[in-house]
Amino acid sequence: MKKYLITCLIFPALLYSQIRLPLEKQTPPEGTSHQEMIEYLENIVGQSDNFELEFAGYSAQERTIPVVYFPQRKHWKKHATTVMIFAQQHGNEPSGKESLLMLINELYLNPVRYDFSNLNLILVPMVNPDGNETHRRRNGNDYDLNRNHVILSEPETQLLHQIFNQHRPEVTLDVHEYGFSSWLHHGYIKDFGEQIDCISNPAIPAVLKEFSLNEILSPTIQQTRERGFRANRYVITRSELDALIRHSTTDINDGRNGFGIKLTLSFILEGLSPLSKTEKIWQRAKHQLTLIETFLNICQQKSDQINQLVRNVRDAVAKQPPDSVAIHADYTNHEKFALKVTLKRAIDFKDTTLVLPDYRPNPQPLKTIKRPDGYLIENPDERILLLIKHHLFDHYFLDQAGEFYCEWFTITGSDTLKYEGRDTIIPAGFWTASARNFISGSLVIPTDNMQAAQIVQIFEPESFYGLSHYQEFSDFVAGENFPIYRIFLNQTSRE
Repeated sequence: MKKYLITCLIFPALLYSQIRLPLEKQTPPEGTSHQEMIEYLENIVGQSDNFELEFAGYSAQERTIPVVYFPQRKHWKKHATTVMIFAQQHGNEPSGKESLLMLINELYLNPVRYDFSNLNLILVPMVNPDGNETHRRRNGNDYDLNRNHVILSEPETQLLHQIFNQHRPEVTLDVHEYGFSSWLHHGYIKDFGEQIDCISNPAIPAVLKEFSLNEILSPTIQQTRERGFRANRYVITRSELDALIRHSTTDINDGRNGFGIKLTLSFILEGLSPLSKTEKIWQRAKHQLTLIETFLNICQQKSDQINQLVRNVRDAVAKQPPDSVAIHADYTNHEKFALKVTLKRAIDFKDTTLVLPDYRPNPQPLKTIKRPDGYLIENPDERILLLIKHHLFDHYFLDQAGEFYCEWFTITGSDTLKYEGRDTIIPAGFWTASARNFISGSLVIPTDNMQAAQIVQIFEPESFYGLSHYQEFSDFVAGENFPIYRIFLNQTSRE
């Protein structure tokens, strides 16, 4: 009887210990392959009722993309905050994937250690399995997925937005890595530790940006430091120490503002990346895991505040969309400060303090337009139809020819926007306004809804965030007129 009792007590521990992280099985650890990840997740779900595994879609090269839900969705609480964390949009940035697998492992082995009772978790460890297998940044179609959240041409980003649209998370976190070498020629290793940033697009309501920064990002950094890890707000640097220092892009084509513009508290985590994929992969993942755990703990503690804020903002914008929308923004010298940072010296790896003179923390809106009542496209092709489908934009088709008071943009040349250290080509020209007849079957996209700002930024021809500068829509700027019309239902131009 005693022998049987001992066996019963020991057997569960042995059973749990049989499932090991793929990294734990490697000597030295080199990184988890797509197949190793699938087998690991299937084993976890087979042993634990706390998780739900969904193969939600496929990559460009037909590899499955798994999504893990914790707890199972049938056990989700209506009052809980839904948090979606996704990693490895860039295939050559693997530590985020490993950190999420570590998080799943911790939740499996030590579920009582974590109090995430106020959270519903959606975890996507490997968004880009094609890039993971070849250690390439881009997906199997040679597309940078973190520049695809506007046109959504790729199956991987379509999948992320499908998950988002299905569950409408209040919080998202996109996990990446950054390089250390840009200041080596000055004798410094750019080691800011784990870096996190929040939403920055000028059309996102200020209350969401302020809460993201002050109530989630700042305490996440502080508490991560208190746990003994280097952490900072994410900054974009150039090769020279006196060059502009800024935070993340204001563009909505990435996985942060791409969901933030949908009125969500969205963040990006950037972990330090070495020269090779395998170097210190375990340590890199553990460091990212530390910040992710801290981030989730803060979301857990502030769940009620998060839910109320996001719900109130979404309800308010749905009832009263903004009258005007910023379509240009940049980090200008309107606000310029010195920034004190701690770096490592390349010669001896010791910490040293530098003062960087050109830190611009807040992007400024540079061009704002009055919101039209909608946009109209005659003879919309499959690209537009898929875009509005994946973004779930409200729309309808004219069942007969009809007249609208409208404005259309005549193209006379091109302009170059030199924002954020890159050149963005947009059409130059002028607007004309009058009543005009449109054919049956024309597509109308109203802006009297919660997605108004995103719709305006995407469909305006002169927008820094719009379709006009994407190669996939180059034909839109090749003709005499831009083929997307502003329409006004009160028959009065608001330009």
